[in-house]
Amino acid sequence: MENLPVLRLEGELYTDYSGFKRLFEFYHNASEHFNTTLFLDLYDLIWIDANLCALLQSMLHKLNHDNNLKFSTDLNYISQKFNVLFRNGFINNGEGNSDDRNSVIVLKSFSSKDKDGFIKYIEQELLSHRGIPKLTNQVKDDILNSLIELFNNIDLHSQTVHPFFVCGQYYPKQAALVFSMVDLGVGFLPAIHTKTNGLVTNSLQSIHWALEKGKTTKIGSPGGLGLFDLHAYCKRNKGTLQIITGDTYWSTELESTIFKSRVFSKPYTGSIINLFFCCN
Repeated sequence: MENLPVLRLEGELYTDYSGFKRLFEFYHNASEHFNTTLFLDLYDLIWIDANLCALLQSMLHKLNHDNNLKFSTDLNYISQKFNVLFRNGFINNGEGNSDDRNSVIVLKSFSSKDKDGFIKYIEQELLSHRGIPKLTNQVKDDILNSLIELFNNIDLHSQTVHPFFVCGQYYPKQAALVFSMVDLGVGFLPAIHTKTNGLVTNSLQSIHWALEKGKTTKIGSPGGLGLFDLHAYCKRNKGTLQIITGDTYWSTELESTIFKSRVFSKPYTGSIINLFFCCN
């Protein structure tokens, strides 16, 4: 790390508003650098939800693409403190992934055109994972179809040339499996604003619109954004759905609070969707 600019990740990073806010700040701090290698200092990082690697990897990808940044870190330290980052493929040591704890859903990225690869991944990595609660074949099909619909909409209206990032983690003590999806497009609002002839004017409204049954940005085609059924599944099964797009953080957990949503002063790009499966 000698003479390299240093970027720090500190404290505890959970899949919640505070965790996303701090990761967004990390991204904006990194984006002030160009054409160099940055040292990622994780010495004071206490915890990171491993599913957040989908977001962190998307940030490193975008920083490399936009700012020609490369990254270095202390691999020996991470292998001892955060071995999960090797097991889920966030850090590639050239030896392949070996998840002896059977807790990770490996980090992957997909071209928006690679629907077949995405479907195979969902079937083999997510829906077959030991952390997924027992589901009927119909419910599995419904979840798969909803995720395919989400994937299709990345190609249709996200306007991104970047990959779509996915990653998950099973937390046995919490009896929860969390699956994270990140795209680097323009977010929900532009396509929905156009579809509604300007009636939807902010990111929170666009989330509410996308959660309604049968709502789609497709022209002359039936369908939806895949979110109504996922939202309904979470409600029925004590799960949680989080959506981050534009400047807005929305979660089913906020629906019963006075906040309803939270706002980021320095938002990231694209959209983030997190699914929490309750495994009790």
